[in-house]
Amino acid sequence: MKQIQRPPRRGRTATRAFGALATAAALTVLAACGGQGGSSNGSSAAADPAAVQKATDATTALSAPPTFGLTDADKVDPAGAAGKKLWIIDISSSIPLVQVSDAATTQALGLVGATVKTYDGKGSVTEYTRGIQAAIADKADVIALYAIDPNLVAGPIQAAADAGIKVVVVQYGDPGAQLPKNVAAQVTYPYTDAGAAMANFIVSDAKGAAVGVEFISASDVSNSKAIVGGFQDTLKAACPNCSLTVDDVPVADWQTKITTQVNSTLGSHPDIKYVVPVYDGMATFAVPAIKTSGKKDVKLVSFNATKSIMQNLKDGDTVAADVGSPQAWEGWALADQFIRIVGGNPPLEDEKVGLRMFTAQNIGRIDLSAPESTWYGVDYESGYKKLWGVGE
Repeated sequence: MKQIQRPPRRGRTATRAFGALATAAALTVLAACGGQGGSSNGSSAAADPAAVQKATDATTALSAPPTFGLTDADKVDPAGAAGKKLWIIDISSSIPLVQVSDAATTQALGLVGATVKTYDGKGSVTEYTRGIQAAIADKADVIALYAIDPNLVAGPIQAAADAGIKVVVVQYGDPGAQLPKNVAAQVTYPYTDAGAAMANFIVSDAKGAAVGVEFISASDVSNSKAIVGGFQDTLKAACPNCSLTVDDVPVADWQTKITTQVNSTLGSHPDIKYVVPVYDGMATFAVPAIKTSGKKDVKLVSFNATKSIMQNLKDGDTVAADVGSPQAWEGWALADQFIRIVGGNPPLEDEKVGLRMFTAQNIGRIDLSAPESTWYGVDYESGYKKLWGVGE
């Protein structure tokens, strides 16, 4: 796989926090998945039928409702959580998905007598630090960093550890990923699987045709690397003659650069049939670019399942598929880790928060006016209540 990378602008660096005010210029990687002579255009040869069927089967399986994966062996006594305090330092409290998760955590911990305080990090390392300092001063029992790379605030995390406060990271990396020093646990999604799911959909939807794909990554987001890896590895294995163009756009540049970047890439790569922003927050700016390009055969595939992108999918507009990451479920999972930690129990390595693929085949059965928690068809709330022995 040949890669050509445009160096970032001088004097600018990108942070790895989701929503951080990164100022690195976008870089472009042209990756030819098995193409001839290092070309990014690939070959016209179709994918192996067996690979297409495998991708189709994987897409169908992920389109079904996920299951609650924790069992009676994971039961925990919540008595130790009563009167305890969780501080959540959000990457940015203005992000709707963050609000959904925070509200779910607050609801869940209210059942066991614990309280939640949230702090708006405003996409700033300075604010993350202030939030951690405020939590320490307030004698928090646990501090959760929501979508914030803990490596950016190693000093404040050390201060929390010195004060006897445990730190949990949310959306850091794949389950089982090695955690940084002084981080007790994480709550996350299988990001590599999410990337693979998007690639599988494309191979299946294109019926194995050697299509061009633009993938828009965000290297300043810690979990982006896993998504990119899962996508690239799966696409290369299933469709070695597909061509892949990867454009990296830091979070701070999404609003100003994604639309222009997509327009430019579609103009210079006429073989592209799919645009894949790594997050729905990027898709908001990619959709207009696809529309203005006049290329009606270009589809968008994304990750997160935010309401606006899901509505676009339901309307049969530009979005062809969206891999959903249930935010309210994630909020309950954070509550579960909190209960375990403050009760002196080991945290779970994997809370097993599931994903669901949404496509034209199942979006018609989803009521987008209902809470996000209903879109996934799994009663995780009852599952956690059973584990905790409350509210039944």
